[in-house]
Amino acid sequence: MDRYLSQREAFLKTAAPSIDSARRLACMTDEALCALAQDSSHLINRKTRWVLIALGGYGSGALLPSSDLDLLVVGDAPVGSLKPFVEALLYPLWDAGFKVGHQVRNKRDQARAVREDLTTLTATLTGRVIAGDETLGLEVLGECANKAGKRAKTVLSQLRNRPRPGSPYLLEPNLKDGAGGRRDFDELTWTAALLSGRPQREPSSLVDLEILSPEEYERLARAAELTTAARWELQRADAGPHLSLESAEESTLDLGQLQAALADTHHLLLAVRRRTCGSETTQEQPLNPDTLFKLVRAGEQSVEALQELAWAGFMEVIAPGMAELMTLRRPGLAHTLTVGAHCLKAACVISEIGHSIDAGPIAARSASALTDLRVAVTAALMHDFGKCIPGPNHALRGEEQAALTASRLGLSPRDAESVGTLVRLHLLLIETATRADLDDEDSVLLAAGRLGQRELLPPLHLLSIADSLATGPGAWNEWTAALMGKLVTRLDSALSPDVDGAGIVASAKLVRAAALAELPDEAHDSKGFVKDAPLRYLADRKVVQVLEHAELVSELVANRAPGAHTVRIDTGPLANTSQVTVATRDRHGLLAILTGVLALAGLDILSVEAIGTRSGVALDTFTVRSATLAPLSTDTWARFNRLLDAALRGRLSISVRLAERRRHYRDESVGVDRVDVLPSDQYATSIRIRATDRVGLLYDVTRAMADSGLEIRSVTATTRHKTADDVFRVTDANGATPEEGLLGVLRMRLRELD
Repeated sequence: MDRYLSQREAFLKTAAPSIDSARRLACMTDEALCALAQDSSHLINRKTRWVLIALGGYGSGALLPSSDLDLLVVGDAPVGSLKPFVEALLYPLWDAGFKVGHQVRNKRDQARAVREDLTTLTATLTGRVIAGDETLGLEVLGECANKAGKRAKTVLSQLRNRPRPGSPYLLEPNLKDGAGGRRDFDELTWTAALLSGRPQREPSSLVDLEILSPEEYERLARAAELTTAARWELQRADAGPHLSLESAEESTLDLGQLQAALADTHHLLLAVRRRTCGSETTQEQPLNPDTLFKLVRAGEQSVEALQELAWAGFMEVIAPGMAELMTLRRPGLAHTLTVGAHCLKAACVISEIGHSIDAGPIAARSASALTDLRVAVTAALMHDFGKCIPGPNHALRGEEQAALTASRLGLSPRDAESVGTLVRLHLLLIETATRADLDDEDSVLLAAGRLGQRELLPPLHLLSIADSLATGPGAWNEWTAALMGKLVTRLDSALSPDVDGAGIVASAKLVRAAALAELPDEAHDSKGFVKDAPLRYLADRKVVQVLEHAELVSELVANRAPGAHTVRIDTGPLANTSQVTVATRDRHGLLAILTGVLALAGLDILSVEAIGTRSGVALDTFTVRSATLAPLSTDTWARFNRLLDAALRGRLSISVRLAERRRHYRDESVGVDRVDVLPSDQYATSIRIRATDRVGLLYDVTRAMADSGLEIRSVTATTRHKTADDVFRVTDANGATPEEGLLGVLRMRLRELD
């Protein structure tokens, strides 16, 4: 035994993972067990016939480093009399750390055991004699196989119901018990034994029985070799039967070939099952479009049928390369399947969204918007074909082939183009929803600009959901569904004719490019402003205006003094109006400060536009007119600049100064007459405030909003017949639409205005 253990250890250190190594290890173990049995045979009565038989995987002649030793001792004496021999045989194995499964029976008990227990039967069907009376052993094994063969129909039915977890297309497959694993090959061997009535070590007899073709058997034998090599590697690393992604990275084997081996074993087993029960239904000709769409409409229950068609090559006319894609591994975050299997599952999931799959009300709305799912299904089927080439941008690489496939499936040229677009953009929604700030209008507008067509939004939404659901359990949850629903709703609005988000993006990009082209390379701050400027701002401006504002921001950035600011005064859009643009560092309540200073400078505010940059600069533009009969002059702007400088330095009490100014207007009404919360848009809540106009009214309102925790995004201010009618777009401090609690605080503060 010691010699065997040392030889075994040396062999395991140098042996390459292969079926040959497994067979060599089995032979070495046979020799050791035979010697142990012969050394212990003196403990058996000389007149007793006995035999030592290897069962299961060991019985089939291949042994892996950590596999169990399944042994059977059969004798024609009482079982108790064999106990000393069995103990002498087994204790050295146990002491050496081997896992040994053993049974001691007579012929009759063994025949009963295989009749009553399927596991015992299947282990015996691959049994072989190691030591003892070979004639007795062959009698036992032959009778068990012969009697089982007489009830083959029943046994095969039981085998068809055994658990086969997972899929041969999993990136982390179970190489032993999972679909396509070793147990599937074993079942084929058991089937050969049952149908031939003789013990078998492998399923080659199925060729003689014309159940497998010679080519199919060669494919199966090669698959068994690859699977055994992979299992050898895992066991030598003390890993379990699952090929984890970590184990795969360390493997020296061709993982694509291994994945193909699992698929071959799986599908050939299914074929043998059908052939032995007379239900062979495998399609014998290429798949046609009508059949494909019919299968996909049936949902996920068609996935296995589509996998088999792809494996058999019957999808190649429609989607060339699908057979190869079925075993292509591209492990990614949360992915569980090979590329081809993932695509097939995504295509089948499409038809279930909004019906058996609840992905939220927005998803249901997208599903109901599509009367013909063929565009979405074809895009799902093809969306990852670009992964046939390693590296980034697989979505872009797959666009052309997707459009060609759509044409082969009978889609119109326009629909085929849409399929290509959907494939190119299939990551747009999930990446925007999970990585961008959906309360930032620019994020949504940029997505709208990439999509361009509103009618593509529903199929893209379904494709994005199906892609996530087919990826794996970690890729889709309620949080993801909520984010994507929010994005889709906002994209639908952005792509509406009223907004024309794609047009905004196109116009903004043109203005941005033209402005950047006008700026010298060394104008880093000005360029930074142009690059970060909001899209709506750019789309609504001429290039010259953007350049003027960029200069303001550049001057501000260069000034590090507390309260630094830059101001530009231009002629306003209406007669007797001016446009005042202030650039300064952003702070909470800034708009209240600016409106207060304008009021103190004797100016009425007609409109306000406030934008912020990622660098923390606020650029606020006011359309103003004189609040008195005096015309606007250089003195007006000099006073405004003095007051603004003092206010931004914290040296001006705006409230006190406005109160003093109001005392000169004795007939002035106080308070706010009416506050209405208007329907919110996607990014802010609009609040309409009506009140009798007075000095500093806009300051009081904007200060109340700041004190209530609200941020003002824009203001439309109008005054008619001494009545101010102003609309404010506000968010909370995080940029989201404010909750009712904040609005309640604002109402209270507005009622308290004096």
